[in-house]
Order: sequence, then structure tokens, then C-alpha cells
Amino acid sequence: MMLGKGTIMGASAYLTFLVVREAAPEVQQPLFPAAIILLVSYMVGSMFLSVFSFACTAILHCFILDEDTGGSDLTPKSLQGFLDMNDARAEKE
Repeated sequence: MMLGKGTIMGASAYLTFLVVREAAPEVQQPLFPAAIILLVSYMVGSMFLSVFSFACTAILHCFILDEDTGGSDLTPKSLQGFLDMNDARAEKE
């Protein structure tokens, strides 16, 4: 998660620096707006990645439940073959 936040922060701050330097040459310190954007992008990146993390965890929990129960009517056909194969391996052990 830190790599994602760092990438979002770095890209946002760098692009802000470039845009301020080129579009507003009267700004003498383009690092100041870039620093403000760095803080804002940290907050936005944190919120986005936390939602992404929760979604990934929920999908993993659903998969593990499906694996433990052997699937249901709502299990996608593409996943059912994998669950059957996994169930056959568990019976051999």
C-alpha cells in the first residue's frame, strides 16, 4: 500500500511542479504548490487504496467461503472447475 501511495503522491506532485513552472512563470517557487498537492494527494490516495484494500479482502473472503462450502448456485462456472479440482485434491489427502 505504501508503494501505491508513494506513486500517487510522487506523480501528482511532479505533474503539479511541471504545470506550475510552464503555465504560470510568474510563480517563483513552484515547489510550494507541489507540496500542497503532495499532502492532498496523500489523503486522496489513502482513501482510494483503503477502499481498494477492503474490496480485495471481501473478494478473498468470499472465495474462501466458496472453497470451504464447495460452491453454490451463484458460483461462476469458471470458478466451479477450480473448486472441484481443489475438492478432489483434499479428498486424496
